[in-house]
Amino acid sequence: MHMRWGIGSNLWFTGLPIPHLNLVRLGQTPDLDEVEVFAKELSTSDVPWSISFRGDADPALLDLAAHYGRTSPFTYAMLMWDAELVLSLPTSAPPGARVREIAGRDHAQYAAALVHGSDMPKAVADVFARPDLLDAPEMTAFVLDIDGETVASGFNTVVGDQAGMFNGAVPLVYRRNGYFRTLVAVRLRHAVASGARHVISLNTPMSRPLYESLGFRLAETWTYLTAE
Repeated sequence: MHMRWGIGSNLWFTGLPIPHLNLVRLGQTPDLDEVEVFAKELSTSDVPWSISFRGDADPALLDLAAHYGRTSPFTYAMLMWDAELVLSLPTSAPPGARVREIAGRDHAQYAAALVHGSDMPKAVADVFARPDLLDAPEMTAFVLDIDGETVASGFNTVVGDQAGMFNGAVPLVYRRNGYFRTLVAVRLRHAVASGARHVISLNTPMSRPLYESLGFRLAETWTYLTAE
């Protein structure tokens, strides 16, 4: 991964074929000249990329993004959850549900869960399922199995008293059965047991209602401008 830090923005480049993983990320007070330098650098790559900002976009930023073909917005809700809500989490689970943590030796299982659950390209899933990541002390991968078949997966990071929840995936055929809700509750309890006082999650419109039903609240919005 290549990163460059500026005064009001920074550049992230992974080389993976996902625009959200190659981007110009804007801070609170971006300098558009600096943003253009980073955008010009990414425009020479052969992978999808994006320009990311929080809240509302300045018209001048939209014009700059359009110059580089970044005209299609997708907005995530950044939700936050507080540890004092842990006692309100559901304790029931679908019949036969079993949640387990995935270690590095089982990285292929976790990669397959990401591919099947969210149509993630295998090359990208293999990066997120690297054994060194799965075995890192501050990171934990989870899956929920029903009768030996994985039907939900997710990934937690805990740094100090802050936790992040990422890569939630459920195959379409298994959705709306309570599987992912159960897994999110287990992951929240794990985060609290690991010392987290606050948990954040970036959510699409599809997943947001589930997280909010567990006590997450909107902190801010993140928008990605892509070419697609």
